[in-house]
Amino acid sequence: MKIKNLMMLFLVSCLGLNTLVSVRASDDEDYPFNIEDDSLNSDGEYYEYPAMDVDGKITMVKIPEVNPEDIEQEKAENASSYDVVISFGNEDEVIATYDSLQEAEAVANARRRMRRAGSARVVANTDYSNLKYGVVDFHTKPSNTNTLYTETLTGYSGYINGAYGGDAAFLGYCSTDKSKVKFRMAGVEGCVNASDVIVRDADDAYVGFYRVENGILCHYIHANVSSPYYSSVINVGPKQSYMSNNVVYYSYDGHYFYTSYEKMIDDYKNNTYAHSINPNQPYYNYFQYLSHRSKTTFTAQQLDAYTKTIIDFDSKMLNLGSAFITNQNKYGANALLMYGVAANESAWGTSSIAMNKNNIFGHNATDFNPSANANKYNSPAESVEHHAKNFISDGYLDPKDYSGRFFGGHLGDKASGMNVKYASDPFWGEKAAAVANVVSQKNGNKDFGTYKIGMVEKMTNLQVRKDANTSSTALYATKNISNFPVLIKATTTGQSIEGNNVWYRIQSDPTLNSNRSATTQGTYTYDFSKMYGYVSSQYVELVKYTNVSTNVPSDTPTTTVKKGDPSGDGKITSMDYVLVKNHILKVKLLSGDALKAADVNGDGKITSMDYVLIKNHILGIATIK
Repeated sequence: MKIKNLMMLFLVSCLGLNTLVSVRASDDEDYPFNIEDDSLNSDGEYYEYPAMDVDGKITMVKIPEVNPEDIEQEKAENASSYDVVISFGNEDEVIATYDSLQEAEAVANARRRMRRAGSARVVANTDYSNLKYGVVDFHTKPSNTNTLYTETLTGYSGYINGAYGGDAAFLGYCSTDKSKVKFRMAGVEGCVNASDVIVRDADDAYVGFYRVENGILCHYIHANVSSPYYSSVINVGPKQSYMSNNVVYYSYDGHYFYTSYEKMIDDYKNNTYAHSINPNQPYYNYFQYLSHRSKTTFTAQQLDAYTKTIIDFDSKMLNLGSAFITNQNKYGANALLMYGVAANESAWGTSSIAMNKNNIFGHNATDFNPSANANKYNSPAESVEHHAKNFISDGYLDPKDYSGRFFGGHLGDKASGMNVKYASDPFWGEKAAAVANVVSQKNGNKDFGTYKIGMVEKMTNLQVRKDANTSSTALYATKNISNFPVLIKATTTGQSIEGNNVWYRIQSDPTLNSNRSATTQGTYTYDFSKMYGYVSSQYVELVKYTNVSTNVPSDTPTTTVKKGDPSGDGKITSMDYVLVKNHILKVKLLSGDALKAADVNGDGKITSMDYVLIKNHILGIATIK
């Protein structure tokens, strides 16, 4: 099937049950419900948008560029007041404020005719204080320009390109002078300069929404909130038990869903989810929140076969299955997740950057000048290796990463995961996960729910420990952000935390040294069997999915325990009897494999006898077998 013919298949699956409507925040009227594509219109400037359908197919369409002059004119016409500002070098002074644009312009023009009066201009002031239900429009700039924001809970700075997703929830102001608008979008709540966005009445804006069709939860995205046309539909995953078919749901985090836009806004403002359809069971898109430190059950041949069902002519993704699997196994980066990123970034290997530079991941393809800045590789396979080795294993999954890219080992959104720093598209992680969802669904939901995902309690800088107690070495922290997932391998008994002695053995996001005592940098390669840590289940909520078991196996040793070697370095030295002595004196307690190794005589207790046996081994008096 050729990419140029994919538009013929666009209105399928999520669009196939019945006639859908474009959704205003409060509206029941019918509108055209098609993807926006003005490629036949030669007027004005356009940008290419990679439109995704529910089957993961991507079509490059042309959408009109934003005209900055029109945006400024709209802001001016809808302003609540107008300042006349005089600039003297780098200094600005407001000399007067008027209720009408005409009065302000007249005064500014008069000042411009005065000699040595400085540079005069009119600045529009907006005040949406009385707007109860609004939509923040981020699509106010050309497609090569991002909008900066600051996250309210963490203070982290972030960026969004409004050309990929225009609407956000309006939650009021972040500052008394109303210069900062509070919004929620793609999981993040932030503050954005009022001058960078437009706030619209919810009744006059087309907003993104979710809808279950054919057993699939679909997310419809609008790039232009003033237009009834959607820009993509994303396959989010299988329908959950609390969802109903053919019902429009609103959500700006993809976790809690509402049948009423107004009730959603009210809940957001009151910091609750009480009126959502799932207040006690947040939803997490499985492949969007699955750590890269996992393995797909798909083979290289199966990935290659699926690629050919999407694209059977010139594509840099053809016959790359072995590259994805080989680098998954070597560098610890899930092949199916990488496959999804590649498909999304390169339009299934057909983008100009993929074709001309063998770069199927968009590495360093910045919004300002993507083609010129993008990395060039000798082959697509080299691109896969570089992604797994440098971008995943030693980059986005490294808590010590030089540029601060670590927000979790999952694809994520703008609140957590790789999406925070990888892409300006607020739905980048969701789109890459959509490819994995589709591949899974086309093969009997293969891979879905294979791993158990736990969500760290909100804003908990949780320490991942070497062993199941708080006195053991802290390997790394999960970061003080919302929605940080961990990949749970097993449960074990450990130190009691607030009456809870259940700990989870989790797959480590960063690489670890040989005895799991510290994270490493520049190691690249990943050992799934030896790189793990422990967290108390007191701070982790197991994510639940309909028809997927929540049973987590009990922990079993993943390494051979050497008697007399509680340090785990493979040798019996003075360090080991110091550890045993400290345990007996209760200076520092041992646990897990270290505790088992310290029980040299196997009587189920750590006593002075074990200490003596280790000491005699070191002195050559007796040998521990």
